[in-house]
Amino acid sequence: MMQNLAILADVQEINHNKIDKGLCNDTNSHVSINSNKKSQKENKINSLKENDVFKKCQNEQYGNKSFDGEDYEYEKLRQLCSYDDAPVHLKHNPYIRDGYRKELPTVLCIESIFWWTNETINIWSHLFGWILFLCISYTDIKFLSEHASYVDKIIVGCLLFCFQMCLILSTVYHTFSCRSAKDYSCFLSFDLFGIALSLLAIFISGIYYAFWCQNTLRNFYVFSVCIIFTAAMILQLPWLNIDDNVKMVALLGWAIYGIVPTCHWYFEMGGTESQMVQLFIPRVIGMYLLTGIAFLIYAARIPERWFVGKMDYFGHSHNWWHFLVLLALYYWHNSADVYFSGIMFALYMIENGCIEDRHKCYQLLYKEIQ
Repeated sequence: MMQNLAILADVQEINHNKIDKGLCNDTNSHVSINSNKKSQKENKINSLKENDVFKKCQNEQYGNKSFDGEDYEYEKLRQLCSYDDAPVHLKHNPYIRDGYRKELPTVLCIESIFWWTNETINIWSHLFGWILFLCISYTDIKFLSEHASYVDKIIVGCLLFCFQMCLILSTVYHTFSCRSAKDYSCFLSFDLFGIALSLLAIFISGIYYAFWCQNTLRNFYVFSVCIIFTAAMILQLPWLNIDDNVKMVALLGWAIYGIVPTCHWYFEMGGTESQMVQLFIPRVIGMYLLTGIAFLIYAARIPERWFVGKMDYFGHSHNWWHFLVLLALYYWHNSADVYFSGIMFALYMIENGCIEDRHKCYQLLYKEIQ
């Protein structure tokens, strides 16, 4: 009897083991089935990615670039952003709402010259101006080599060099201002340096011809202009971390200083009764009017403040600043260079000017007529 009970217990234990083993097998089979389903799903997705339709959609969205990797990141960088999403150092005009570049590497900064952004007109207006003055330089040098005195060659050469530096540094600034906040500040200093160079050229050429007979006054004003220029340039040094508004005020103050020698010359020559004043002062006033209007438009942010978001790409204040500055440089070149100062200045000096310079003026006039 006891043996039968022991045998029965063994049989039951064997049956329980079989049941447990069966349950384990069932669980493993479920896991295996789920794993197979997941694998099949991934294979379907991979198959879909290989499909032409998927590739077509991908190419349309990312411009025939790979879905991942460096090309995809470059495509993201090429996308323009709004004022709210723009880098902080580029958010200096709240009336321009769109067309901002992101922080770009050097290659994309150069490529962005050919994009349509809110900097495109700023870049190309002064790039065109630089090309224009490069062509003018060729014509001027050809003329100067045949007709001008040695001093005239230096004056006009400096004028052309400074104007071209102003325009090309402005182009560089607007091209690379989106590289980083640090680069923005650095290239802005280059831009302001170019503006200062153009003012230096305007002042020195004007002083040279205006005070032709007064050597002491001419030397004094040339020296004072150079001192103020040096001080203004020290403020532009990036590592001094001078506020951008202070830099602009320094340049504005220097531009206003140009009125001092102009007024002195006006009274020194006898006011409006002087033929020389009648000849030259309208050109000086014209140059100051152009640059003054340009600065007022730039500072007041006209017209985009009246048409918010409507002039993001073309026609905003910085565009007009560029157009008027280029016009002012071209106007002063035609007013102050050797073409104008040749016949008109020589004729006046022969009739009314310095006795010691009349022989020079006769020679200059003779060369012009020839």
